Amino acid sequence: MTIANVIVRGGQAHLYNEKGSNFKIINLASGTLVGFTPTTISVKRGGRIFIYDEKGHQTGSMNAK
Repeated sequence: MTIANVIVRGGQAHLYNEKGSNFKIINLASGTLVGFTPTTISVKRGGRIFIYDEKGHQTGSMNAK
């Protein structure tokens, strides 16, 4: 499913598709949303950025600069 929009509410990232339907909620766990693409979201926690797919599975991480 394509991520068209992400809204952060109460420490959670609400993912919306191109029709405006909320299809997934990802807990940010004290992190900050950095950005998103049609297939991933990026969350900064401490000195790392974690990447999640549209199903909420972590697909990678990297050091934040």
